[in-house]
Amino acid sequence: MTALLSGNEAGCRKAICDTVRLRLRLNDFEIVEDKFDSPVNKVLGYFGRGTSTTYQGMTAEDKRLNHYKPRLLLINGQQHGGRSIYLQIDVSLPKLLYGNNLQEVCNQDFKPSVLKLKDVLLEMGIKVSPNVLANAPIVRYHSCKNIILPKGVATQYIVSNVAKINFGARSGNGHTDYLNGGHCARFHYNDYEIAVYDKIADIRQMQFSPKRCIDEESHRDFQNIDIEKLGNLQVLRLEVRLNNSKVLRRKLAKVGIFFEEGYTITFRDVFKSEIARKLNVHFWRKIYEAGRQIYFLQDGSESMLLNLGDAKLLKKFEFIGMAKVIDDCGAPYVKRLIGKNATALKLFNLVKSYEPDNKTLMKIFGGIGKKLVANDVIVLPSEESSPQEHSEESLLTQESTQNVLENLKSENNIRN
Repeated sequence: MTALLSGNEAGCRKAICDTVRLRLRLNDFEIVEDKFDSPVNKVLGYFGRGTSTTYQGMTAEDKRLNHYKPRLLLINGQQHGGRSIYLQIDVSLPKLLYGNNLQEVCNQDFKPSVLKLKDVLLEMGIKVSPNVLANAPIVRYHSCKNIILPKGVATQYIVSNVAKINFGARSGNGHTDYLNGGHCARFHYNDYEIAVYDKIADIRQMQFSPKRCIDEESHRDFQNIDIEKLGNLQVLRLEVRLNNSKVLRRKLAKVGIFFEEGYTITFRDVFKSEIARKLNVHFWRKIYEAGRQIYFLQDGSESMLLNLGDAKLLKKFEFIGMAKVIDDCGAPYVKRLIGKNATALKLFNLVKSYEPDNKTLMKIFGGIGKKLVANDVIVLPSEESSPQEHSEESLLTQESTQNVLENLKSENNIRN
């Protein structure tokens, strides 16, 4: 396992993105050796309709030697009325530098990342200069953060509750997955995706069935880390997967980061901790606010009856009944069931405004938000110490949940 950071070293190191997709034009690189799965000349000389591609990735020998390589796709296709040939590079930056993405990359790793990528590409038969890589257009961006949970807080507890949230309430094309026995909650949209999952469980899953992993498809079967040495460490992972340059530009504008119209966003532009931090905080804030649909589930029926005050007894029973269905099936199911029924919708809105007595889950969600705001790189426990001793301060913070929410909101208002 790679040498681990100390707490002091990590304090000044802020996490950046995980996986990026770069695109190089044909005159930006040279193919010095053909190691692709089909002849390169066949792709380069293609003039038919549609697209011709050839692929290169990690070999069985690379995996045996724990030697990470990015996924390459050489593409010859029609574009803007003519033909375009380009190389697409999908690379997980933590795996490139550390062999796994439980550890995280920070601002200081830009030059090492570019140089290491240049060397690995040369091994794959592609010669390209560091300057070209540093300024390569970015066409996919995954902002991710691993969070070590304190003792007594199970990752699956958080994931199972996130899965109950109606996160896609304002988007007709959004839907939710609850995968791998409760280890992942995933929200899909046309051009982006949010995933909240148990990182340790996902690495274990890779050992038995890589195809069922939540990790990025092209890199999911590679994790060079001995998780058995981590003991019972609980690590929650948030992933914001922005799947094209248009949605990246749009979401960056949402968090106050703007690029001129027509400007091509590059690898150098997005290799910044502030970008990852603001995107992660923006989407977790949405989860935190949507969590009002489920925070009240921590209260028992007796507390709910008392807190509903002067409401009619029948209305109270209806409220508790809806709470049971949300707890068992999730808010998205209930919202679909309600449809346009005005009476049921009014009851559902009452659920969101209910103020629970038991604020444990709300405080945990707020504590996660605070760690995303801090954005310190993850500090894995050393082999000599207990994993739980390295957990950061408890998520059950004494700070009021309203203050946490206000802090998260202020992140969304920052302008660069």
